[in-house]
Amino acid sequence: MTAAIAVVDGGEDVQRSSSDAEASTSDDGDDSRGGGLPVRVIVEAAMLAAMTGLSFHLSSLFRFDAYFGALFPLPVVIAAARWGTAAAARTMFTATLLLLLISGPLRAVNYLCLHGALAFTLGSLWLSGKGWAMTVPVSALTRTAGIMCSLAVSSLLYRENVMKLLVTQMYSLLDQFCANIGATFAPTMGWVWATALFFILINSFSYTLILHMVYTIVLNAVTGRNFVNAPAKVCRALGVSSSNTP
Repeated sequence: MTAAIAVVDGGEDVQRSSSDAEASTSDDGDDSRGGGLPVRVIVEAAMLAAMTGLSFHLSSLFRFDAYFGALFPLPVVIAAARWGTAAAARTMFTATLLLLLISGPLRAVNYLCLHGALAFTLGSLWLSGKGWAMTVPVSALTRTAGIMCSLAVSSLLYRENVMKLLVTQMYSLLDQFCANIGATFAPTMGWVWATALFFILINSFSYTLILHMVYTIVLNAVTGRNFVNAPAKVCRALGVSSSNTP
């Protein structure tokens, strides 16, 4: 009888210690499902993706996207700053799937091409410690490629070459302008295409440079360090710390 009681007590102790270990693992947020990301990271990525999808949907619905365009890449970059590139990718694709459900394929592709890919590129480069001399031109090229992909998908869905329509309208305006000022030359279509691509590059460069400035302030407050690897002069001008350690 005594031996049986001892065995039962020992089994209860083992079961209790196993339950305590599972509870502590769950409380610390280190548990994972199927060897993937920890539960805490998955939950935070889902919250960031939901915030991204809802804000992008409402901004597009009420035509506010021109005013809040600099904020759409922020959740993915925050995920990269806190948990790494895997969490950033999870946030980006979850937000894209959410927008696909609530806004349709066109807006989902627009988010992925114009903001999601750019945010993931910035987060990856900043996480690896790259400076602005590399991150600004690379992110500008990523933004330019995203704009071209967005126009290509829009052309596919609308069954009309959107980029060609824009260039044709631009050619007509320039031709009319040259005629009004009495110019003896007319712009060629190749020159108009080159001008359009040049202005797209300028727009992408200025947009990403603004993102670098804004995120220097925001991510310094979120992470407590110079996550965007901003130069010391820029940090002093913006009034933030230039230290890379929290």
